[in-house]
Amino acid sequence: MKLSLIIVSFLGLFLELVFIRWLPANVFSLAYFSNIVLISSFLGLGLGFLLASKKNIGDLFKYFSVTLLAVVILFILFREIKIVISPSATEMLWSHYYFNNWIVLPKISLGILPTLIAVFILSALPFILIGQKTALLMEKFQSPLRAYSLNIFGALLGIAAFSAFSLVGWKFSLPWVWFLVAGAASLFLLRENKWHFVTGSISVLAMGLIIYSVSSKEIWSPYYSILLKESSVNYNSFDLYVNRFFYQRALDLENNTVYRSNYSLPYNLKNPKKVLILGAGTGNDVAIAEMYGVSEIQAVEIDPAIAEIGKQLHPNHPYQNSNVSLFVDDARSFLKRNGDKYDMIILATLDSHALLSARSTVRLENFVYTTESLRDIKKHLNNDGITVLMFSVPEQWLGDKLIKSVLTVFSDPKPIVYSGDPSNLFNLMVIAGPGLTDILKNPSFGILPFRQISEISFDSKNLATDDWPYLYLLKRTIPSYYLETIAILMAISFLAIFALSFKNKSKLVGWSGLNFFSLGAAFLLLETKSITTLSLLFGSTWLVNAFVFGGILIMILLANALVSWIEIKRIEAVYLILGLSLVVNYFLPASSFLGADFWVRSIGSALFLALPLFFAAIIFAYHFKSVNDLSSMFGVNLMGVVFGGFLEYSSILTGLNFLYVLAGIIYLVSFLAFKFKFWYNIN
Repeated sequence: MKLSLIIVSFLGLFLELVFIRWLPANVFSLAYFSNIVLISSFLGLGLGFLLASKKNIGDLFKYFSVTLLAVVILFILFREIKIVISPSATEMLWSHYYFNNWIVLPKISLGILPTLIAVFILSALPFILIGQKTALLMEKFQSPLRAYSLNIFGALLGIAAFSAFSLVGWKFSLPWVWFLVAGAASLFLLRENKWHFVTGSISVLAMGLIIYSVSSKEIWSPYYSILLKESSVNYNSFDLYVNRFFYQRALDLENNTVYRSNYSLPYNLKNPKKVLILGAGTGNDVAIAEMYGVSEIQAVEIDPAIAEIGKQLHPNHPYQNSNVSLFVDDARSFLKRNGDKYDMIILATLDSHALLSARSTVRLENFVYTTESLRDIKKHLNNDGITVLMFSVPEQWLGDKLIKSVLTVFSDPKPIVYSGDPSNLFNLMVIAGPGLTDILKNPSFGILPFRQISEISFDSKNLATDDWPYLYLLKRTIPSYYLETIAILMAISFLAIFALSFKNKSKLVGWSGLNFFSLGAAFLLLETKSITTLSLLFGSTWLVNAFVFGGILIMILLANALVSWIEIKRIEAVYLILGLSLVVNYFLPASSFLGADFWVRSIGSALFLALPLFFAAIIFAYHFKSVNDLSSMFGVNLMGVVFGGFLEYSSILTGLNFLYVLAGIIYLVSFLAFKFKFWYNIN
């Protein structure tokens, strides 16, 4: 029984991470809404727990393998559908490139809203069966807290396994292997019924073969599905697609004079000896630096697979020269840990197009373009150094926003700007830094295609900052399609909850239900804020996210152990300490740790962020310890998590730090629900 609970909990978390990684490669543009998959998995688990409270329904997990196979096939069919995102006046979404590699059906177009509804419902289905199985196993334990601890331990193993697969790479980084592992876990739970085990085995094998057949040409990095295609317009070059977005073109710059002239513009202004390239990709910027005789080149690329492709396949082989040092790291994290000074720092069209953190609305590269980040870059320049920002700008306001950000940090001398042809991979180049003073005095500057910026008409309050790192938003507003999506998916969620709990409404609307609902919503907000904060401190790498998820689960286990060993007589005191820790986190910015050495930053920031989560976990364990109807209350808690997941989008309007305020308000609701329940029971 204990092993079965651990295995099904492992399956739930492992499959959640698989879906988050795998689905954006099949459903075009889903990467903009990847936390929809996370919310959907929580919804499915919560509905499964509610199903378990209905004793007239048998164990539905026997249908899991067949259900997962059907869902996988439907998601693969989305490869043949072009998802259309209507242009937004307030947010930039890359959607103008599309690459299809699995042609079976006639081309179909579908709007993003019906696509998200379909994905939300389909991805929830297998988790409903996992949730019901988990609840049925947990109910067999006399101690709810003991069952909950085993559930968290199994989930922790799921994170560890998926992270290990990403770290090891090789075959373990391929989706058909992930699904076979998930299938094997499900077969263990079906082992007692021969017929279900056989049908499950056939389904798992079929699923593995189908996924292998449609993804055999793909390269899977920790971030993307990558496809390579020989360029039809540039000799000896190839195009690189991520999640079927056009992303990069590895150019033969020795033989392509048009592209070489664009990449060469900064070197017509300055002859640097030491250059740092952030977002080096497959190596175009490294190749051009070598052509201009730069003696020391440091290149930073976050994706190890893209860096390796550059090493092996770039036509100019830029990474193979002895003067080049390649670092696989997050750009901002590298700057924090590195004290070097440079003659030139290049932000090399550094964008992920669509990649978001699994549990946040923040895109992978957003923290690189905040005003705080630009100040950090400025500190790494020599007295005569310059920084070069290159970007492919599809909207005028986005270009203005980038220029205004640079102008805010580099005000003397004023930056210079080049606006070019977007077909040349970038159409905006902004150059700034103390080295411009001498450059502007050089008579030859007048013949170059630059103009100096004195002012730009963009509202400074809408520039990207560490608290509001939304580069691709015009202003602080929640775009209408987000509001429509949230409203419809929340309606679907609560209709499903109501349908499953119609005969037992009192269990959901009572004070206990409100308490557990609030605890789930607030905890996810704290978790999201912790992820974005640690991404700021240590970088947005997949490894950082894995450590965050794992650390949170370990914190829950420690809280469970504490509640089991020590009798807490006054939970009100824990609520008070939680509130105080939220206040401290709100007023003490995470950037306070940026100047510290690695260990102080690591341990200090971890303890700083862990305090609210630890006390929140103690409060949940305290209430959960005395639960009578485990399935209903755990299901309601997961419904709260769904609500918290949607509420997290409010940070687009308010900023990330305001999530602490929201969490505090929701924990206050939890406290009041607990007190009213207590008052009702004694009266």
